[in-house]
Amino acid sequence: MMATILTLMITAMIFQGVMAVIDSVLDMVGVNSMIKGIPVIGGHMQLVWAYLFVMISEIGGWGYGASMEVLQMGDFGVDLASAMAMLAFISVKDAAIKALGQGFAR
Repeated sequence: MMATILTLMITAMIFQGVMAVIDSVLDMVGVNSMIKGIPVIGGHMQLVWAYLFVMISEIGGWGYGASMEVLQMGDFGVDLASAMAMLAFISVKDAAIKALGQGFAR
């Protein structure tokens, strides 16, 4: 259990670093605002990038296989669930780091 939580937090950290690079490259080219302006996809681009990150790096499922599957969609469902879990753990990671920082400051 703790290994899974730590894996999700580390994956969220790596994903945030990758997203910083992708956003800066897309801003430099001038495409980022155009992509975010797409009506349906624009607001959910981070999930699209997270899915592509999980699919390319083949980290989906974290050993849980079918238990991570969404709507019985096979590998796509496992990758999508992994991307959603990774995005959800970005705020958990931020809260954990903030709590550790406050604990060490005392």
